[in-house]
Amino acid sequence: MSDSPAPSSAGPSATFPIGHGLAAALLGGILLVWGGLMGMSLQRAALPDATDGMMLAVFSPGTSDAEAMAAMVRAGGEPVRSTWLGFAWVARGVEPGFVGRLKAEGALAAFGELPVGPTLGGCTATPVDTAKIAATRLQ
Repeated sequence: MSDSPAPSSAGPSATFPIGHGLAAALLGGILLVWGGLMGMSLQRAALPDATDGMMLAVFSPGTSDAEAMAAMVRAGGEPVRSTWLGFAWVARGVEPGFVGRLKAEGALAAFGELPVGPTLGGCTATPVDTAKIAATRLQ
């Protein structure tokens, strides 16, 4: 007989019974709260149906470019450019009610101009603010 203790079958989880479950539950809770807040924010940021002008038109993920372009044209607007998302397009409608017609053609929502497009200058990125640029005078 040896003097060494018998191997335990309990393993490391017996010492810390919670394990990674607590971290996963915490992460899941944070993502759930964040998703709910983002959903509410996007719902409130959506343009009303009577709006026209330049906007971000959002379609269902998986909508082809041809389907999105056709929907924008049928709604009485014009596609300006696609975005890196693939299902979101910058569109322009010149007649009131463009957003409502766009939704009738399959868009999920439309959002106004968002100040998220960065202008790169050296190593920094700053938001595009054309009014600030126009008001700046060189001394």
